[in-house]
Amino acid sequence: MSDKRKIKILFIDDDKATNFLNKHLAKGYGDIESIYLKHSGFEAMEFLENCCNNCENIPNLIFLDINMPAMNGWEFLEEFYNLDEKVVNQIKVIILSSSDDPGDIKRFESNDRLLDFIRKPLNAQTLGSVIQKI
Repeated sequence: MSDKRKIKILFIDDDKATNFLNKHLAKGYGDIESIYLKHSGFEAMEFLENCCNNCENIPNLIFLDINMPAMNGWEFLEEFYNLDEKVVNQIKVIILSSSDDPGDIKRFESNDRLLDFIRKPLNAQTLGSVIQKI
């Protein structure tokens, strides 16, 4: 990280066990200041809308699952991009999914705002390489 800022990560996944494991993995990195877990796109949007009012909590990085009930990852992104531009521009989004759907890969490749598409499960090496990118 060039500016040595502390990283704040938001994991959005409806699977509580996956969120628990991701949080445990992320706790091992000294550059990570805060880890937020949200279990739905709606819950994450509410959190981010509140971040628009309290800039201290804005995450630098979102790991987003695609396959979630009610609001999937793609629907979340549509809402996310409608937030205050100052907030959106501070956050890098990575798809973290078990999806093998070619349509999901194509959507990722056509969205130049997304940093990466990573297959679950997240591991220490992949997380370390993501942290180096931001």
